[in-house]
Amino acid sequence: MNVGISRMKKIVPDPPRPLITTPYFSIHSDISPTDAIAHALELMRVVAETIDNHCRDHAGKPGLHLLVNAAHAADSACVLVQHAKQRLEDAQAEEALK
Repeated sequence: MNVGISRMKKIVPDPPRPLITTPYFSIHSDISPTDAIAHALELMRVVAETIDNHCRDHAGKPGLHLLVNAAHAADSACVLVQHAKQRLEDAQAEEALK
Protein backbone atom coordinates (compact mmCIF):
# COMPACT_ATOMS: atom_id res chain seq x y z
CA MET A 1 0.00 0.00 0.00
CA ASN A 2 1.48 3.31 -1.12
CA VAL A 3 0.88 6.17 1.21
CA GLY A 4 1.61 9.48 -0.46
CA ILE A 5 3.22 12.23 1.49
CA SER A 6 1.40 15.45 0.93
CA ARG A 7 3.32 18.62 1.32
CA MET A 8 1.63 21.68 2.63
CA LYS A 9 2.22 24.96 0.93
CA LYS A 10 3.74 27.57 3.12
CA ILE A 11 1.20 30.32 3.66
CA VAL A 12 3.47 32.74 5.49
CA PRO A 13 6.67 33.79 3.68
CA ASP A 14 10.02 33.83 5.40
CA PRO A 15 10.71 37.09 7.22
CA PRO A 16 13.09 39.46 5.46
CA ARG A 17 16.74 39.17 6.28
CA PRO A 18 17.97 41.79 8.73
CA LEU A 19 19.85 44.69 7.21
CA ILE A 20 23.54 44.94 7.93
CA THR A 21 23.96 47.96 10.14
CA THR A 22 27.68 47.66 10.80
CA PRO A 23 30.07 48.80 8.10
CA TYR A 24 32.49 46.41 6.42
CA PHE A 25 35.24 48.87 7.15
CA SER A 26 35.75 52.04 9.09
CA ILE A 27 37.51 55.24 8.20
CA HIS A 28 39.90 56.78 10.67
CA SER A 29 38.95 60.37 11.30
CA ASP A 30 42.58 61.46 11.18
CA ILE A 31 43.38 60.05 7.72
CA SER A 32 44.93 62.69 5.51
CA PRO A 33 43.20 63.73 2.30
CA THR A 34 46.17 62.45 0.31
CA ASP A 35 46.00 59.02 1.96
CA ALA A 36 42.21 58.87 1.53
CA ILE A 37 42.56 59.68 -2.15
CA ALA A 38 45.31 57.07 -2.54
CA HIS A 39 43.10 54.39 -0.97
CA ALA A 40 40.10 55.43 -3.10
CA LEU A 41 42.27 55.29 -6.20
CA GLU A 42 43.43 51.76 -5.38
CA LEU A 43 39.83 50.63 -4.78
CA MET A 44 38.75 52.08 -8.13
CA ARG A 45 41.67 50.36 -9.88
CA VAL A 46 40.55 47.03 -8.44
CA VAL A 47 36.97 47.63 -9.60
CA ALA A 48 38.17 48.53 -13.10
CA GLU A 49 40.49 45.50 -13.24
CA THR A 50 37.78 43.12 -12.01
CA ILE A 51 35.29 44.38 -14.59
CA ASP A 52 37.92 44.20 -17.33
CA ASN A 53 38.82 40.61 -16.41
CA HIS A 54 35.17 39.60 -16.39
CA CYS A 55 34.62 41.17 -19.81
CA ARG A 56 37.67 39.38 -21.22
CA ASP A 57 36.56 36.04 -19.76
CA HIS A 58 33.05 36.42 -21.18
CA ALA A 59 33.85 38.09 -24.50
CA GLY A 60 31.06 37.85 -27.04
CA LYS A 61 28.31 37.16 -24.52
CA PRO A 62 25.26 39.42 -24.47
CA GLY A 63 25.03 42.27 -22.00
CA LEU A 64 28.74 42.98 -21.70
CA HIS A 65 28.35 46.46 -23.18
CA LEU A 66 26.98 47.60 -19.82
CA LEU A 67 30.05 46.32 -18.02
CA VAL A 68 32.32 47.86 -20.64
CA ASN A 69 30.67 51.21 -19.88
CA ALA A 70 31.19 50.61 -16.15
CA ALA A 71 34.86 49.76 -16.77
CA HIS A 72 35.27 52.96 -18.77
CA ALA A 73 33.65 54.97 -15.97
CA ALA A 74 35.92 53.33 -13.37
CA ASP A 75 39.01 54.01 -15.51
CA SER A 76 37.93 57.64 -15.96
CA ALA A 77 37.36 58.00 -12.22
CA CYS A 78 40.86 56.59 -11.59
CA VAL A 79 42.40 59.19 -13.87
CA LEU A 80 40.46 62.02 -12.21
CA VAL A 81 41.36 60.89 -8.70
CA GLN A 82 44.99 60.41 -9.70
CA HIS A 83 45.00 63.97 -11.07
CA ALA A 84 43.40 65.33 -7.88
CA LYS A 85 45.94 63.46 -5.74
CA GLN A 86 48.82 64.88 -7.74
CA ARG A 87 47.43 68.42 -7.53
CA LEU A 88 46.96 68.04 -3.77
CA GLU A 89 50.52 66.78 -3.35
CA ASP A 90 51.85 69.64 -5.51
CA ALA A 91 49.94 72.19 -3.43
CA GLN A 92 51.27 70.67 -0.22
CA ALA A 93 54.83 70.78 -1.58
CA GLU A 94 54.43 74.45 -2.57
CA GLU A 95 53.01 75.27 0.86
CA ALA A 96 55.97 73.56 2.55
CA LEU A 97 58.41 75.72 0.55
CA LYS A 98 56.85 78.95 1.79
